[in-house]
Amino acid sequence: MRLISFICALFFLAAPIFAGDKEDIQATISRQLEAFQLDDFAEAFSYASPSIQSIFGGPANFESMVKRGYPMVWKPGKVTFLSVDPYHHGMAQNIQIFDRNKKAHYLRYYMVKLGESWKISGVEILPSSDFSV
Repeated sequence: MRLISFICALFFLAAPIFAGDKEDIQATISRQLEAFQLDDFAEAFSYASPSIQSIFGGPANFESMVKRGYPMVWKPGKVTFLSVDPYHHGMAQNIQIFDRNKKAHYLRYYMVKLGESWKISGVEILPSSDFSV
């Protein structure tokens, strides 16, 4: 019985930490999307993890990749944050995003915590069938 009580106590103590992380993750993604709205690719690049930054080398290459591979995040319409789940390197935030043509897309942002801040370590385009009712 003590073991069950101990496990329950750990769960309830960890829940507020997760809630704060969820808000921070969503704020990081929102700030990057705001930078894309303003064509501020240097600012948007600052939200990428060091591994992503090293792959692209700078904001200009990052801009080209975003415009070609992820056009829905460049000047998006409505954004809805869906589930956030742990994964082996951090957290994964699912979002629904509408592009300029009002077409819905589903993305999974892979997030890593570096010090006190969350950084984007990858984005995966998900099939919309994963979110059908």
